[in-house]
Amino acid sequence: TSMLSFFEDFHISPIKLHLSLSLGSGGEESNQEKRELIPIHSVNLLLKSIGATLTDVDDLIFKLAYYEIRYQFYNRDQLMWSVVRHYSEQFLKQMYVLVFGLDVLGNPFGLIRGLSEGFEALFYEPFQGAVQGPEEFAEGLVIGVKSLFGHTVGGAAGVVSRITGSVGKGLAAITMDKEYQQKRREEMGRQPKDFGDSLARGGKGLLLGVVGGVTGIITKPVEGAKKEGAAGFFKGIGKGLVGAVARPTGGIIDMASSTFQGIQRVAESTEDVSRLRSPRLIHEDGIIRPYDRQESEGYDIFEQELEIQE
Repeated sequence: TSMLSFFEDFHISPIKLHLSLSLGSGGEESNQEKRELIPIHSVNLLLKSIGATLTDVDDLIFKLAYYEIRYQFYNRDQLMWSVVRHYSEQFLKQMYVLVFGLDVLGNPFGLIRGLSEGFEALFYEPFQGAVQGPEEFAEGLVIGVKSLFGHTVGGAAGVVSRITGSVGKGLAAITMDKEYQQKRREEMGRQPKDFGDSLARGGKGLLLGVVGGVTGIITKPVEGAKKEGAAGFFKGIGKGLVGAVARPTGGIIDMASSTFQGIQRVAESTEDVSRLRSPRLIHEDGIIRPYDRQESEGYDIFEQELEIQE
């Protein structure tokens, strides 16, 4: 650790990081939390849920500059702290990427990045085509205009989709119903195939929100009474009343989010990569075994049947 080493040329190439982050609204209730007064506990849970909603980010790009030292003496500790200091400064310089990449703000940094790519294609594609000939120039111009239009319209739709999605997540957190929140996350995490699919998913979410909100007024007190007795019954009444308002409202917001997400996909003309085979089945023991095509296809059919039943 104390021996000096001479570095003629020590170089770490630039690093590009893609960051997506979604914090949970908190774990299971502890015994101490259960003994708290219901109003205080509800406020704490609400604040945690809102905080988790405000910190969601998706596909932020951090570009860290290269690290290099030349013709210098360092021991191991000095070199380590020099590298740590370099990348710490790089992260601090790009904190604006994290702030302007929050989903609750619509990820304006992603919109600016998309617009820059669109303008780059608008000038670069025709120039590349002009080198080859007039027909290629015209083709490049079409590609450039299409790219700019797609990034402009798709980026704006994406901003609205992210904002409405964050609002919908906040409304789901207010219901304090973990099962409903989990189902919503799974549904919103599935990418729509086309614009029609996004509208269908939005309508389905709205219908389920209305039905779930109305029936929750009766089912939530019953479930609470079974689990925690009288205290659970009154908790269930509160959850049912809140859900009767939050679920239908969240369904409307999620429908808007899905619609704008569909507009974004149409504008940007993104295509999903289709699977060549069914996903590998991993059993409950968690051991990864050699791929079994028959077993995987059977499990895939089983999952599709469960979705139809739901």
